Amino acid sequence: MKKILYPLSVIYSILLKIDKYCHTPKKLDKPVISIGNITCGGNGKTPIVITLLKLLLKNNLKPVVLTRGYYRKGKKTILLKNGAVNINVYDSGDEPLLIARSVPKSVVLVGHNRYKNALRFMEQLQPDIYILDDGFQHWNIYRNLDIVCLNAFNPFGNGLLLPAGILRERPNSLKRAQLIVITNSDMIPYLKLVHLKQLIIKLCDKKPVTTYYGNFKYKQIDLCKDFNLELLLNKKSKNYALSGIGFSEGFHNSIKKSGIQLESSIRLRDHQYYCNNLLNKVIKSKIDNAYFIVTEKDAIKMQNIDPIFKKHIVVLSVQPIFLSGITEWEKTILQIIHHS
Repeated sequence: MKKILYPLSVIYSILLKIDKYCHTPKKLDKPVISIGNITCGGNGKTPIVITLLKLLLKNNLKPVVLTRGYYRKGKKTILLKNGAVNINVYDSGDEPLLIARSVPKSVVLVGHNRYKNALRFMEQLQPDIYILDDGFQHWNIYRNLDIVCLNAFNPFGNGLLLPAGILRERPNSLKRAQLIVITNSDMIPYLKLVHLKQLIIKLCDKKPVTTYYGNFKYKQIDLCKDFNLELLLNKKSKNYALSGIGFSEGFHNSIKKSGIQLESSIRLRDHQYYCNNLLNKVIKSKIDNAYFIVTEKDAIKMQNIDPIFKKHIVVLSVQPIFLSGITEWEKTILQIIHHS
């Protein structure tokens, strides 16, 4: 297998360079902040996008998120605003819809060609700033600030590019970024975190921001009402983790930190869509006296499941907490806006 994967990684590296040099970044009418990563999935990018949007709105700015909407079923460009209450997740994709519902005052523009979509809706939306979702390897749009998220638990994988490893780009590509955000910083020993921060400084001469997940809240499947926590703490009930995300270890860590004990976990592929047939297969046999704890990203795709399943679904809501660097985070972002 290695003999096959290593040459493919070399080909991937060549194609990445060709893709980069075949595009000339185009400027939009307002500043652009990109949030991306250098590895595949599970880096905590979406919660950081939500955190950034809240900061911008707090400062009376009007942001528009430009995103492709990975794994969505629809192909048309779609505009999410005012909480996107009537939008089908199959049309929007899970992460764009989660962003729109988490920050109802924001606007999320979903479509393959993010530059053309920005131009198309520029007059209608009149944004103060654009957020380029998953944009670190997107060469078509010029950005004023690149933010890269790194998962402390597995920041560089085995050090190899796709498909032999999980790297989209080599670690020295961090030099292009102005802000590095380490997520899941509480999932590794303190000394290991110190060494990771030193390595990042060595790679790109920038001191990273560090975050972990906190502010735990358990909600019902509609994401609006709180769940009765006593039901999860009842010794007669059995609790399971059910997730289709890129980094389920972080989700399980949050459940543990919130004080809930698990029987076991059910892990599905990232961006997994839920239907009654799937739930019949994976949870029906366990449903008696059981609750299935899911992420908000999972819950977004469970709105149309059978009520029999819904009453056993509990949603864990978390938020990134800054361990260090929050002042630098806010200062860098606001400076970019006011000086662009």
